[in-house]
Amino acid sequence: MSMVVRVMAPIGRDAELITGVLQQSGLAAEVCTDPLSLLGEDPIGPLLIAEEALSMETIRILGEWMRSQPTWSDLPVLILTGNGRETSKTHLLEFQCLPLGAPVLLERPIRTATLVSSVRAALRARQRQYEIRDSLRARDAALAELKRERETLQVVLDNSIVGVLIGKKDDGITYANQAILRLLGYTADEVAAGKLGWNDINTAEYAEADRQAEEQMRIFGTADSYHKELRARDGRLIPFLVGATIIPSQESQGDLSQTIAVFLTDMSRQKQAESALIQSEKLAAVGRLAASISHEINNPLEAVTNILYIVEGNVKDEEAQRYIATAQAELQRVSQIVTHTLRFHRQATSPRALTAEELLEPTIGLHHGRLVNSNIDVQVYHCGSRAVVCYEGDIRQVLNNLIGNAIDSMKTGGRLLIRTRDAHLWNGNTSGVRITIADTGHGMTQEVRERIFEPFYTTKGINGTGLGLWISSGIVDKHRGLIQVHSTLTKSGGTVFSLFLPDEFRREERVQEQAQLLEQ
Repeated sequence: MSMVVRVMAPIGRDAELITGVLQQSGLAAEVCTDPLSLLGEDPIGPLLIAEEALSMETIRILGEWMRSQPTWSDLPVLILTGNGRETSKTHLLEFQCLPLGAPVLLERPIRTATLVSSVRAALRARQRQYEIRDSLRARDAALAELKRERETLQVVLDNSIVGVLIGKKDDGITYANQAILRLLGYTADEVAAGKLGWNDINTAEYAEADRQAEEQMRIFGTADSYHKELRARDGRLIPFLVGATIIPSQESQGDLSQTIAVFLTDMSRQKQAESALIQSEKLAAVGRLAASISHEINNPLEAVTNILYIVEGNVKDEEAQRYIATAQAELQRVSQIVTHTLRFHRQATSPRALTAEELLEPTIGLHHGRLVNSNIDVQVYHCGSRAVVCYEGDIRQVLNNLIGNAIDSMKTGGRLLIRTRDAHLWNGNTSGVRITIADTGHGMTQEVRERIFEPFYTTKGINGTGLGLWISSGIVDKHRGLIQVHSTLTKSGGTVFSLFLPDEFRREERVQEQAQLLEQ
């Protein structure tokens, strides 16, 4: 860094001679005629000022400038005083120069070597100040960057879906991000106060898995991911996929007394999905079995029906005739159940036109036993005859979910009202059929209504998977339809599901099929 020594000596050729001496010694120097010119552009080098140039105004200007400088700056000022012994004037000069910091007084006449060496020392001091400035700026920049990176990391950790715990094995947990705090039910203040320890969340069943993870960290510095359950504050056990690593220090490697970072992925939804998939597979197997049994029952039923018909024609006894009529009625009932079962589980490979009555009849028939046993009065009104094109198996699954939920909500009996009618959506451009299923059950709160179409959300505890309405919503979306719900908790209330199916589905299906054929 090159700096210029600024010289201010207003009498005679003093300034010119001093500048010449300094320049001959290899030092950059320039003459200044007023105090403002002494404070030129940065970097500002030492000032060499003759005593006679230090008026009160000059001292005031220089003093104010120095007071405005940062702490690292202490501008060297060299003052050429008059010759002779110390006088009261010299003491006055020292007092007047106090606002200039700690100036170096050089008494005239002064040897050239003394002048040059004093100026060199001032230059070195000033250069060192600028080096300190640059170091401070670099430090401040590094601290600012470190702060930004810390804030960025904090935002990432707080908004991550992966839980993070940091701490030492024996000293407890020192940091927990928001994701794991929400899952376990603790607060950041409790963590900061040291009120959350590993023993508060670990369970004894996974002690061996934890021991193996510790052994891996001791050898490799990190542990393979493994499954375990942690205990939440309310006592719930939450399944996690756990990963752990040692945050190494230079002193030692693989030492479990160092800080450990644990990463936790919530596996609750995956476990729910696995359970629901298993249950769905069981239900599908039961359905296929029921359809197969129903199909096999058909032939013997027809044979028994024919035999009863022949017996009826050959028996003249009135009492026997009544028994035969009763048997025929029951066989007819069995036959209807078999037919409804087969129709419900029939899987269509392509959409076809069906009326709302044709869609509802097998579904209501399947629930006939539950409706009777639950003392539920069923009222069905068909106010339209329009057919909609749909995948009948999918739509019957939707209707089965809605009717089944309605029955579940009326444990002590009630009324199930089903209406169908030709309808249009609110925009008036889409025509179709509206099926309304209303019950007089216990109703739903607003919170429940807002979440009933979410996957795995259920109010039935272990008796529900939380997938029925979610799957139904997806089926309705596939058919370009609309499903809505209204519910109230009043004594005379209940829940009403409204299902709209457009009759334009066939046209859209054909367009899609043609597009697929063109792509092929």
